[in-house]
Amino acid sequence: MELKKLAQPVVGLLVAGMMLSPVKAMAAPRFTLSPTSGSVSVGQNLSVIVGVNSETEKVIGIDVAGSFDASKLEITSIEKASVPSDGYQFTFSSSSPIIHNDTGKFEITLPSADSSVYTGVVANHELLKINFRAKDTGTATVNFVCAAGSVTESNIINQTGSDVVDCATNQSGSYTISGSSSSSSTSTSTTTTTSTATVTSSQLPRTGGVETTIGLMVFGIVTAAGAWLLRLI
Repeated sequence: MELKKLAQPVVGLLVAGMMLSPVKAMAAPRFTLSPTSGSVSVGQNLSVIVGVNSETEKVIGIDVAGSFDASKLEITSIEKASVPSDGYQFTFSSSSPIIHNDTGKFEITLPSADSSVYTGVVANHELLKINFRAKDTGTATVNFVCAAGSVTESNIINQTGSDVVDCATNQSGSYTISGSSSSSSTSTSTTTTTSTATVTSSQLPRTGGVETTIGLMVFGIVTAAGAWLLRLI
């Protein structure tokens, strides 16, 4: 009986201690961006690294789908990043990415370079380098397109064929673009030059020669004499 009485406070203390102890949240497989923020000017390039952290999951396939502000950014190229020798090895070519600069979307499938599911590895490293060009001023965002239970967007596929990415823990980016707006028209001052001819003495307009002047005088005299004779008749 005494032992039971002593045990009750001890059990109570243990339960209370467990309730008060902070519970460490388990990290989930996710995609990362680096940097997640920054500043550029209109016309400058912005490079963003896409990475993966599968935590304890062994990866056999990866799909990356993302969105960006098409009014402020455009993708000029997507390259393969530096992948460590013990990381997730995938096949890649420059024609692999599908880029829609008009709608602000991109997607790329990164198939495993090894066809065996037994060679899945824990992946915690860089995957891709996305090169943007800043088009207009403001704040531009870059996000992963991700939906739980869907396999038509961003995926981290483990050895059982399951998509294990936790969409809520994917990183996003926000970038400030400054400088002159590329959408505003550049005003060009056009000077209209009026060609004015300088008239010199050699170019003065002529009203007639000496012969013409004498002829007009004679005609005037004859006309006057004729009028006088008609008055006499």
